[in-house]
Amino acid sequence: MRWTAPPTRREISLVIFSLTVFTLSHNIDSSIRVLGLSRQNALLNRLGLGARTVVGPDGRRPPASRDMLENVIYGEWAWDDDHIAGEGLERSQAKGVGRHGAMWAEKRDVDPLTSRSLGETTVNQAFWRWGNDIPHGKLMKHVPGYTIIDNIILFNGSMTIVTDDPESFPPVPQMVLSKDLNMWRIISPQQAKDSIGPFGGRIRGVTWMAADSTPHNSTLLALWRTYSSLDPEIGPEGTTKLAPPRRLVFPYYNFFTDQNPEHGDPPKRRQRVVNGIHYELVKAAFPSLTLMYYADWEDYHDMEVPFVIERLVVADRSAASYGVQDHDPIYASPFRMEGLSEHWWEPVRRTLASYFEVYGGKAPKGVLTYVQRQTQTRGLRLSEEHHTALVSALRNLEHDGYEVHIVSNIDEEMLWSERLGAIARSTVMLGVHDSDLLDSAYMQRTPHTTLMEFFPPQTFALEQQIVAHSLGMRYVAWWYDRPLSGDDLPSVTRPGDNEAVPIDVSAIIKAIRQTMH
Repeated sequence: MRWTAPPTRREISLVIFSLTVFTLSHNIDSSIRVLGLSRQNALLNRLGLGARTVVGPDGRRPPASRDMLENVIYGEWAWDDDHIAGEGLERSQAKGVGRHGAMWAEKRDVDPLTSRSLGETTVNQAFWRWGNDIPHGKLMKHVPGYTIIDNIILFNGSMTIVTDDPESFPPVPQMVLSKDLNMWRIISPQQAKDSIGPFGGRIRGVTWMAADSTPHNSTLLALWRTYSSLDPEIGPEGTTKLAPPRRLVFPYYNFFTDQNPEHGDPPKRRQRVVNGIHYELVKAAFPSLTLMYYADWEDYHDMEVPFVIERLVVADRSAASYGVQDHDPIYASPFRMEGLSEHWWEPVRRTLASYFEVYGGKAPKGVLTYVQRQTQTRGLRLSEEHHTALVSALRNLEHDGYEVHIVSNIDEEMLWSERLGAIARSTVMLGVHDSDLLDSAYMQRTPHTTLMEFFPPQTFALEQQIVAHSLGMRYVAWWYDRPLSGDDLPSVTRPGDNEAVPIDVSAIIKAIRQTMH
């Protein structure tokens, strides 16, 4: 055969085999890595004597089999069980920032998926067939206007408590003002059999109801204060056995204050109702809480079956009038309840502090907030002269290392996040007598946390003092240059609606320095 003759099959096979052996031999290290084998175990694996691990539990090749390219693509950080891979910053985001405004938390910081709220009930358990054994109501806690009841039945325009012992419940007017779609009644099991039927829906978890027809800033505080009475062992770190409330019902409020637009009208931003609780506060402090309004409440009553509310916490300032003393704020009853933990508010306060990232080692020191009311057309406010002098003196404190915030209680002037963010950082809060000072409940909790409230001389009211006392917070009322606290607090003489409040700025600044020193 001439040397120029075409190669035979045998010769082609030998050439291909030789090139393959050469390539694998020359790049043996890379070849083993492609196969997902470690160099140390390669021989044993080929002989079938070792365990072959192609990928690790994190989806990557074993450490000994990784190369520079994989580290460039994936990174060199460790993968911890039950966590997203990364440097740690991706595991929680307390604020809704970024393109999607998302918030998330580590698994250890949230309830497991097997908790009762998610794991023990299913869609097909929505209805309850009780037959002749109609669920009986149970009174868990009560002071006039603030009540906790288990198994109250919502049906056909009324709220029904079924019981063999009606004397164990307070009179309805002391629990709630019964009217419209919130008529309350207490009936016997026999009466219930004739009017309610053998089955119904089940509204699981804890439901709150603000049964007032007018809004007030005390509603959220009073509801939680009442609810917290079920756990007298709430700890200083905010630890509690209480499940978060799932819904808050406003049976007398529509969601919007204006009329519904006609079909086909161009969309426009509508005015939401003022219910006494800022809508952003609800989402920050109670992310799982759903707000329900008159239309939602009406939907339930229009259904043809009853619904059993597993646990209802109801607040009604009209009914609360049965339990207050002369000159008490109308919401005083729950704040005078005995046997509660001194840390009753900490679960809520710490949740909001986490939202603003002012907890633990991140909590600042030497921060104060002044809530100004100068742009209000009604209510008390400082004279312009004293307001200007106070702001100037507070700004001078910044030169000494203090952090000072001047905030407004009007949403059009300041965002809620700016106002509450400042208060959550503070240990001293000051302002003219007004219910907006109830936000002082969100201040940092230290032995020196102080609320200073300015009154016209010879006047006083308990609205803020009674809440501050229940929180263990230091409270100081001011008459011009005279601080009043503890046993020195005067008797109640309510100020007028539009009085100008005089203050001695130098005396107040001196007291602030002593408090924050």
